[in-house]
Amino acid sequence: MTTTSRSPSATNVSRRSFLEGSVALAAATAIPGGAFAAGSDRIKIGVVGCGGRGVGAALQAVAADASVVIAALGDRFADQLDAAAATLAASGDGRFASGLFHGERAAEFVIESDVDAVILATPPCYRPAEIAAAVRAGRHVYAEAPVGIDAAGVRCAAAGVEDGRRRGLSLASGLQSRHHSPTRSVVVAIAAGGIGQPLRAVAIQHIGLPWVRPHQKGWSAEDAAVRNWIGDERLSGGVFLEHLVHAVDRCSWALGEPTPLMATAIPTTIALPQPLDRRMAAAARIAFAGGATLEIDVIRREGIEDRVEETLYGRRGNADLRRCTIPGQAFAAAAGDAGGHATCMASFIESLKGGPHRDDLATACRSTMLAVMAQSAAAGGAPVAWQDLWRPSSAPPPSQPVQSSLV
Repeated sequence: MTTTSRSPSATNVSRRSFLEGSVALAAATAIPGGAFAAGSDRIKIGVVGCGGRGVGAALQAVAADASVVIAALGDRFADQLDAAAATLAASGDGRFASGLFHGERAAEFVIESDVDAVILATPPCYRPAEIAAAVRAGRHVYAEAPVGIDAAGVRCAAAGVEDGRRRGLSLASGLQSRHHSPTRSVVVAIAAGGIGQPLRAVAIQHIGLPWVRPHQKGWSAEDAAVRNWIGDERLSGGVFLEHLVHAVDRCSWALGEPTPLMATAIPTTIALPQPLDRRMAAAARIAFAGGATLEIDVIRREGIEDRVEETLYGRRGNADLRRCTIPGQAFAAAAGDAGGHATCMASFIESLKGGPHRDDLATACRSTMLAVMAQSAAAGGAPVAWQDLWRPSSAPPPSQPVQSSLV
């Protein structure tokens, strides 16, 4: 398959300067939102990032409604773009098209193409700038979580969300648990007093090492890093963000989303060789107004016994957020339930057709910042205050990943 590359040679722009420019432009530029409708019977979607999640989201978008067309695909790598296009074409649906862009400016060209909405599924370090650019172009946004890897990135994403709200855009996140019917049911039961007052949430994930794609001839060091982004802290944000943001979101949601106050480092639940590699093992406690806490413990280590738990402790019992149970009651999906990812995408597509508006990307900003706060406390050893993360002058300095796909 022949791909179209509209990617000139990379310019040497730092991530910090690009994020700052995106915030400034988003605040200063007033382009009307590109809502689907006005004389068209199709919803044209562009996909930025053609790995497994991007392709999966594209398939779910097409399955959600017969009017959806995948009008543009973009990825840094031509081989990944070709594989994605072939996978989508093999579905036999005939609604996969057209604009194929590879290279370091692929995201820019997808966003600027003739699309109504974009799905953002690149590594999370790129997401803040892509959200800001998509909103600036008047595109509805479906962004996977996390929405950034550090406080500066989350602030950029949040600024883009606020601009998108002013434009009336649909702004959806890939926090699929919010659309998973058993999880929704257990959270409703907790809010109704099923375990009494929620006091403490604990999220534990002890799992093996991230996947690694072996280095291939012709790859630059930067290419190899991006292809293995999940294990590179500059791109993924580290273990709290790339792997635990969904758990952090579920626990905060089940606690009633109280106001965060402070995060502090705590010991991991099992003893590990010292010095501890904070990129692969860390633990922190988040304190909320009202006294509730969230303890997060994550270890990625070869040969470790898998342990994945999310428990909410209340005055009258405990809730298991993974199994969706409270004392005396278990919640299961109804027959024919499409699952969280598919339902999450379907509601986004419905919002583009005039259905209930999606405005939950701000929730993803909040949950990502909670994970950033925990990561910062665990890595630095000193307490980190929630309010400080939202102040550019006093927040921890941003990470420095490899160059953004939008630059």
